[in-house]
Amino acid sequence: MNCQNIAVKSNVLYDLTSSLNIGGEIKCNDTYSISSIISYNPWTFADNRKMKHLLIQPELRKWFGDVFQGSFVGIQAHYARFNVGGILSDYRFQGNLVGGGVSYGYQWMISPLWNLEASIAFGYAYLSYDKYGRKEGASLIEKAHTNYVGPTQLGFSLVYFIQ
Repeated sequence: MNCQNIAVKSNVLYDLTSSLNIGGEIKCNDTYSISSIISYNPWTFADNRKMKHLLIQPELRKWFGDVFQGSFVGIQAHYARFNVGGILSDYRFQGNLVGGGVSYGYQWMISPLWNLEASIAFGYAYLSYDKYGRKEGASLIEKAHTNYVGPTQLGFSLVYFIQ
């Protein structure tokens, strides 16, 4: 693999949810790059509300112009371990998800070392989880799984070039 450029990035939308995240992207040739993001949220908020997760989302991107400039499409995979609850319902869900999808995005150069990136992905995720009441120490209500099809990623990222 002949990789010439390396970038690091942070998804500002994840930052707004108090999720720590860092991504990286490597230019492989004049058409393709490999990107990945890791997101982590360890926080529990008042009344046992939480969005705890560890997410890993690698992606292969095909660029329609120069790599790191303009439009791209991608194929991505995703895995997450989650413990979320009390945000949209009175239940807490703890489990895993795995899946994949396709993405579209665009990067704008704002200086020789900085880009802005907007992206969206749609795909599939299989979720296996335990359902609890939201309160601390609540008993297990059920073990379940579900299939999800829909948006799998939304990004507005600040990109910095290392090389």
